Amino acid sequence: MRLLSLCWLLAATPALAAPVQLKLLEWGYLPAGYEQQFADYARANGVEATVSRVEPLLTDFDSVYRALRTRSADVVIPTSYFYKAHHQPLFKLLLPIDFSRLHHYGEVKPALKNTEYDKQGERNYSVPLTIGMFSLAYDSKQVSEPPTSWRVLADSAESGQFAEFCDQFEPLLFSVLLSLGKSPALFASGEMLADQSLQQEVEQQLTRRLQASRGFWFNQTNRCEDLRQQTYATTWGLELVACNEQNHQQWRIARVQEGAIYALDALSIARHVADDPERLKAAYLLLDFLLSAPLQRQMLAGIPTLSASNIASRPPLSPQEQAVLPDRPLPAFDERLLVPALPAHIKNRYKRMVQQAISASGKESLSKQCPWDLAL
Repeated sequence: MRLLSLCWLLAATPALAAPVQLKLLEWGYLPAGYEQQFADYARANGVEATVSRVEPLLTDFDSVYRALRTRSADVVIPTSYFYKAHHQPLFKLLLPIDFSRLHHYGEVKPALKNTEYDKQGERNYSVPLTIGMFSLAYDSKQVSEPPTSWRVLADSAESGQFAEFCDQFEPLLFSVLLSLGKSPALFASGEMLADQSLQQEVEQQLTRRLQASRGFWFNQTNRCEDLRQQTYATTWGLELVACNEQNHQQWRIARVQEGAIYALDALSIARHVADDPERLKAAYLLLDFLLSAPLQRQMLAGIPTLSASNIASRPPLSPQEQAVLPDRPLPAFDERLLVPALPAHIKNRYKRMVQQAISASGKESLSKQCPWDLAL
């Protein structure tokens, strides 16, 4: 009798649902252990969910597009200019964001709300996560006067003192145009292509800069062993504090007169997630977790050049972190200074310019290791 009662009880008890398993395509700068932290966060909010990182990591537009097309990722972190690139196909693969489902959206900095980079019609398709600044850095132990212009890279008397970023080509070409004292609007609109003398000036400066470089770096950070051999660096700043400690150098961000070059990474949900209400609920919880101040403080630790979207996210800077920054505050974020999304016909013209400069500079063999997409 007791056995029959036990069998009835087991049959009447509903089986626990398996946790929702989310797949996140990210750049690699999220803090170690965020996967378990999210599982705990979701459970505290009444949802059994886990997250795993998609490998290989996000590198460029194609890596995001492939992951969405093949449903290999549920949540992605594109850079701002990916959204409207290549005739805007990402919008067909993403969900518009319902901000009312995000508890921490109220803590997002006002300047990062109502953005245009991710808008189609009246809907936004992302939530801002982090803002990076593509920067010129210098080792202040070797350089007595801080550089004030990107031009120093092409005009350096001694070659081989820096390497060029090559996950994407846009920051390189954009910074070359700015180094000539030209408006960033000329890059976004493609107007510099209509001015033959300006185009030739940009091409010559780009070639000179590539000739002066020691090669290329990619995957978001310079290697410390490479920076040990350099005086200058192009950088997002993610590695500078660690490399200063490891190399006994003193890398600092230069305040260049041409102004900032920004990139913004944002959180988006794949359209296929809407087919499963429980998965969609878990995906919004993942976005909310990544927007929370505690997670963003962890993410920013040791990276003073990166800022995050939560208004309370910046932890106090250590002396080592403060030493990486210029004497004056970094400029405030301005969406108009984001690396722009380029129409396909303009982008292809720019790709051709970069290809020709690589060839003219003698850096073709070194550039083969780069993940940037220069195919026409």
